[in-house]
Amino acid sequence: MVDEGKLQCYHKGCGLMFDPTENNSEACTYHPGAPYFHDAYKIWTCCDKKSTDFGTWMGYKGCTRGKHSNEKPVDIVKVAAVKEIRPEKEEDVIVWKGLNKSGKSEKNDSSERVEVTLNVEVTPGATAAIERKLKEVAEAAQSEDVQIGAPCRNNGCTAEYDGTKSSHGCVHHPGAAIFHEGMKYWSCCKKKTSNFGTFLEQVGCTASEHKFRNNEVVSKFREDWFSSNGFVTINVYCRGALPETANIVSDGHTLRVTMKHGFGNADVDLDYDLWDEVLPEESRVVIGERKVEISLKQKHGTGWPRLKFDPELDAKKDEEA
Repeated sequence: MVDEGKLQCYHKGCGLMFDPTENNSEACTYHPGAPYFHDAYKIWTCCDKKSTDFGTWMGYKGCTRGKHSNEKPVDIVKVAAVKEIRPEKEEDVIVWKGLNKSGKSEKNDSSERVEVTLNVEVTPGATAAIERKLKEVAEAAQSEDVQIGAPCRNNGCTAEYDGTKSSHGCVHHPGAAIFHEGMKYWSCCKKKTSNFGTFLEQVGCTASEHKFRNNEVVSKFREDWFSSNGFVTINVYCRGALPETANIVSDGHTLRVTMKHGFGNADVDLDYDLWDEVLPEESRVVIGERKVEISLKQKHGTGWPRLKFDPELDAKKDEEA
C-alpha cells in the first residue's frame, strides 16, 4: 500500500517513495552517470562500478547524494517485474550498436603522425617484488640447492620451501588460465570470476607434488581490454615486468609495447592498429606486480566493437550503415 502524500523517485539506483516535505540534498542516493555496456559488463560511468550480472549491477548502491525526483520519464523499462529504471537517451549510452564508425576510416594519413612515449608509473608492490627477486637471484647464484622460502611454481599453490625434503601436499591448478569476455578462470575447474584478484586467489583443484625452484623462467603472458569513462584499457597479465625496459609508444592510431617481464627472462612485444584514435599525451601506463595496465584516452566518445582496426571488416560496416 502506497503512503498518501508520498511520491516515487525515478533516480537510477534509488526508486524509493519519498515525502516531498522532507526532500533535501541528502535524501536520495543515486547514480547520475549513464550506463555503459561492453564485453558482457554492465557499468555505471559515474563510479565505474561494474558486473557481468544484470541483477547485481542494478543493485549497486548509488554514488551521489541529492534530492529525490518524481519527474517520470516518457518510457519506463521494466526489470525483473519488480524494478523500474529510466532508460537513458540514446546519445548518453555509450554502447556499440553496429553503427559507430572508426574515425580512421575517414582519414589515416601516417605522414602527420608523431609517436609519443606514454607516461609510465610503477606501483610500490611491483618495486618491492623486483627488489625481492634480485635478492633471491643473488643468493641462488651462491648455491645450487633450493633456498628456504623458495615458492612452489604450480599455479594456485602458495607454499614455500621450509627446508624439509617432503614435496607432498601441493594443491594447484594443472590447467591453463583462460581470459574471455571479461571473465577469468582455470580450464581445469572453470570457476569463473570477473575480478583478477579473486581469480589469483582461487584454491587449486588437484593434489600432487610441489615444484620448488629458485629460478623461474616465464615466457607466457595474456592480455584483455575494456573501455569505460572515455578510456580504452589494455591489461597485459605478466609477472615481474621491468619498468626500465618498458617502451610503450603511440601515434594516436597505433600502439607498440615492448618490455621485459618474468624479471628479465622473457619479452613482451605487441603491436596494435587501434580501432579508433586515442590521445597519447593524456594516456598512461601503470606497471604492477602481476600486470601492466595501459589506459588510452579516447579522442571520440563512440563505443569500440573491438580493439584492433580491420580495414575489410570496417569497410563492410560502413557500407551496411
